[in-house]
Amino acid sequence: MKRAGGVTKTSRQHAERYTRIWGTEVGLSVFTGLLALQLFVVSPLANLGVFGNRSFESAFSLLLVWGAFALHSGRLLRVLIGICVGLALGLRWTTAWLPIPWIAAAGSLLAVFTLTCLAAIVLKRVFEPGPVTRHRIHGAVCAYLLFGLIWAAAYAFVAQVVSHPFSVATDVDPSEAFVARFVYFSFVTLTTVGFGDITAVHPLARTLVTIEALIGQLYPAIIIGDLVSSALANRPKA
Repeated sequence: MKRAGGVTKTSRQHAERYTRIWGTEVGLSVFTGLLALQLFVVSPLANLGVFGNRSFESAFSLLLVWGAFALHSGRLLRVLIGICVGLALGLRWTTAWLPIPWIAAAGSLLAVFTLTCLAAIVLKRVFEPGPVTRHRIHGAVCAYLLFGLIWAAAYAFVAQVVSHPFSVATDVDPSEAFVARFVYFSFVTLTTVGFGDITAVHPLARTLVTIEALIGQLYPAIIIGDLVSSALANRPKA
């Protein structure tokens, strides 16, 4: 029993140390790194079937949510995100067993709200009073990545409630995961690359594309650029 108690105490100490790291500005950099890993490594490998199922990706997503909880001390927002994440996961697994359109659409809409809350948490930490550090710049980049995911979920919602809102080129792999396709399209739009293999044809989809393209141009130039300038101005001179 003594050994078990010692293990429990050690685990609690590790959890408290982890939470303290998230609670500082370093947490912004950690959150950004984990989000990039989720976006560019975990999700693509999961879509390719490397992990066998989506359990690993879901567990990694919960890690990000835990980080968001540690970044923000407000109980109300924590409760809202917790409820939305729980509902979104429930709807996701329900859709896997029962592919009902309205359930999938509700899951996409919940994803939009949850990701928006995460972006708000990150930006709140970025613009807190105090000197601009590299960790805050990383946080601004993190919000930029979250914008891409927010719009990907919004595109998925539109595709689930509107008939043929997007035109897809015939040479696009038809077996590609539904959400993965919109994540790709969202970031192509956010960076204003525009390859043209997927295009918006419905007015609602075109409106979303226009707004995202504007954010993709203005946010890095105004927000991230201003933060970098402030960080350089406040850097001690040799």
